Amino acid sequence: MSTLDNKYEKQSGHPDLGSTSSRVDAPVLTYGSYRPPAKFDTWRERIRNFTPAWFYVTMGLAISTLQPIGIPWHHNLLVLRVLMLIFWWSTFLVILAFIGLTITRYVQNPGLLKKVLDHPDEGLYFACFTMTCIPMENGMSEGLYLWWDIGGHKHSVKFLYFTFGCWVTTTLIGYAFAFFMFRKMVTVHQHSMKEMTAAWMAPYGALIVDGSAGSLMIPLLAAHNKSIAMFTALWALMTLVIGFSVCVLIMAMLLQRMFVYGLPESKHIWTSWSPMSACTQAGFTLIAICGGINDILPNDYGKSAYLTNKASGEVILGIGLAIGMTLWMIAFFLMLFAIFAVYTSCKRDGFIFGPNTWAWCFPFGVWAFHTYGLGLYLDSQFFRILGGILSCLTMLLTFAFSLVTVYAFFNGTMFKFSYTIDDEAAGIVYETHYGEESKA
Repeated sequence: MSTLDNKYEKQSGHPDLGSTSSRVDAPVLTYGSYRPPAKFDTWRERIRNFTPAWFYVTMGLAISTLQPIGIPWHHNLLVLRVLMLIFWWSTFLVILAFIGLTITRYVQNPGLLKKVLDHPDEGLYFACFTMTCIPMENGMSEGLYLWWDIGGHKHSVKFLYFTFGCWVTTTLIGYAFAFFMFRKMVTVHQHSMKEMTAAWMAPYGALIVDGSAGSLMIPLLAAHNKSIAMFTALWALMTLVIGFSVCVLIMAMLLQRMFVYGLPESKHIWTSWSPMSACTQAGFTLIAICGGINDILPNDYGKSAYLTNKASGEVILGIGLAIGMTLWMIAFFLMLFAIFAVYTSCKRDGFIFGPNTWAWCFPFGVWAFHTYGLGLYLDSQFFRILGGILSCLTMLLTFAFSLVTVYAFFNGTMFKFSYTIDDEAAGIVYETHYGEESKA
């Protein structure tokens, strides 16, 4: 037996491979020791198993709304504009439905919300909600406002300011959740390096995503109010830097975890796309922010030798493009790793289709838009063509996944993993750092 097989045998929770105990008296998690039913027949059971990870689906749908904008051929073609509109409104309706199901879940099951937030994995996926809102706001500014002239951008700026207000609200929610989960992870959750997954990145990766909607609005706002545009650039940059810095630290720990224990179990393997998501989102957002700052500078007021210099904006844009290109290359490598991780896990444990399966869609769609941005700023045919191909591929795969998801959703076979409820059924008890602190 190979060393790799030995590593997986030791970490597996299957009764025939590893521990036969549910570890009730220990904080060590054995996800593989319990298998939920193949399907849930009643809607009450399905709603009870409706985890925050379902917002992976809306993240994938939301990023697909931007893909028609990233197609460089016949950019103003009516069919592309209609396609964007269909994706946007469909995603909006799905988001409303998912919010309703989420609220219903916690109303029907009092006390479950606290258990979810105290769970070392499931609560982290609430970050997917803000990551869903941001592409929708990008669609509002780039699609509805510019392409469809909703709100009359040629005559009125009210819809743009409304979109700006939605973005600021989303970032504030993102900050609040990131710091709230940071507190939970430090004072309540009892973590183990062996059970660590890339889900740790979710609350902080959401901050990276939160910066992107503002970055695309900078040139639009600059045409009406440069002061608001500069505030937008700085707020988006701060959000990006805070989120990415924490994600880099977590990625270093994640690498150590994989070297020591190997890949996580199939239930968590789709989080392998999170490092790619953080890098490509940071790269694209930084390019957009620096491009927006280049549109604002130089200042026509003040005595700053730098901000009034005609070359200041171009210098910032050059730095942003260099870092953005570097992160694009890193994201490409991380995409290959994610594909390898998912393939290896599925080969070992079998393919399980659930909401987590959508985790690939958002980073892949962002990478497509990242490629499109490089094509615009570098005037590169290679990046334009590649970005267009990736955008088309994202839409096709999203459509295919949507068909499978709709069938599995109404058939009840997609509600297999709910983390908290599964672990309770398996007899797993989570210890906390400070006992009563988890009740706070």
